[in-house]
Amino acid sequence: MRTKHIRKGGIWIVSVFFFLLIAFVSIYYLRKGDSHHATTKSQRKVAIEQKNGQYHFLKDGQPFLIKGGAGYSFMKELSMYGGNTIVCWDTSKLAATLTLAEKNNLSVIIGLDIPNVSQFDIYKDPNKLSDLYNACKRIVEMHKGNRATFAWCLGNELIFPFSPKYDIFYTFYNQLLDMIHNEDPDHPVCTAIINVKTRDLFNIQWRIPALDFIGFNLYNSIIHFQDDIDNIRFFWRGPYIISEWAPRGGWESRVTSWQAPFEESSSVKAQEYFDFYKQYMPVKDGRFLGSMAFYWGSRQEYTYTFYSIFNDDGTPTEIGEALNDAWKDTVTVHHAPAVTAIVIDDSLATKDNILLSAGSSHTAAVALKKEGNAENLQYSWQILKESWATWNITWVDFKKPLAETDLIADCGRQQISFTAPLKEGPYRIFITVYNSNGYCATANIPFYVIQ
Repeated sequence: MRTKHIRKGGIWIVSVFFFLLIAFVSIYYLRKGDSHHATTKSQRKVAIEQKNGQYHFLKDGQPFLIKGGAGYSFMKELSMYGGNTIVCWDTSKLAATLTLAEKNNLSVIIGLDIPNVSQFDIYKDPNKLSDLYNACKRIVEMHKGNRATFAWCLGNELIFPFSPKYDIFYTFYNQLLDMIHNEDPDHPVCTAIINVKTRDLFNIQWRIPALDFIGFNLYNSIIHFQDDIDNIRFFWRGPYIISEWAPRGGWESRVTSWQAPFEESSSVKAQEYFDFYKQYMPVKDGRFLGSMAFYWGSRQEYTYTFYSIFNDDGTPTEIGEALNDAWKDTVTVHHAPAVTAIVIDDSLATKDNILLSAGSSHTAAVALKKEGNAENLQYSWQILKESWATWNITWVDFKKPLAETDLIADCGRQQISFTAPLKEGPYRIFITVYNSNGYCATANIPFYVIQ
């Protein structure tokens, strides 16, 4: 009797297992996105060729490895330094951007911004979706034939959820993707995600299989990127680019007790960009199609210098020279001034938390790496109140705070005297050092005013 019960129990377990398996497979295929890729009888202007698991771009029939930057300015300099591509999310100036890119022999990945699932109500509104679809279609129709157009990036740092609640998001995304493939079969389409997230890649592979390649936005996590990508090789083996990279994001930095991130000088960052590219860029991975340094231009995010490869007045920093060496696999003599850090009151640079009394008097000096060229340098100091409310918020058109006035005596010297602001709160003192070669170096240090 006991054996009979065991058999019945075993049959029941096996039956349930097969029922669940059939249900899972059915759900998988019912919800699986269309893997259709648009084709054209003639040779595509930009294609992704695969041979034995090795991928590379073909641009006009020739192999092409992306070496570029995220931004839409300083294209002459990008070309001069050995870059060949930009990724641009500002479609309001796209025609001018493409014209300038073509003039400087650069390719453009055009970003089409769409709402994340955190704005899910938009996907429930047919009128808003119709407007968004038509806006994207107009951009594709207008710029698909431009010689500088290289690829489309449909969404930046989107979250790709598993729940069937978000079916309308995937349906709309695939409609946009299908539209681009059919309107412009000459150029591939990607999306950009944050880091290597197994969930996102699984859902993209399942729900949006027609995407041509993936962009990864990486900062300090690029250090272990190769391990991360190898660990998911069993279910995702597609081609990819590093769509944003820099040595460190603001959220990854050492911070003060009031959570202000410390920022390295532009000279230190230049060496880090070079080292990160040489040590961690997955150039030997057969699926790697290139990378985009962040940020090719000047951008207020955390500070106006944190990610900026150029100063806000357009002067280049040493980071561009470091990328030139990385992209060209060479070592050149750099023409930018080199600074290490700012020292307040001779010793406070060694402290994490600099607290100053409102209205108190202090000195600040910038330490140079190359003392011998001091006579050719010009100095510009500023004190700015922190844009505290914007920390850890990204992809917003932040504005640089106005400089505090009447606090610095003779701001054109290597060492200055300054008065702490009267209003309590977080501040930062900045130095920009210019030289006669047309380059600059930047550094800053945070401090907090108490009353």
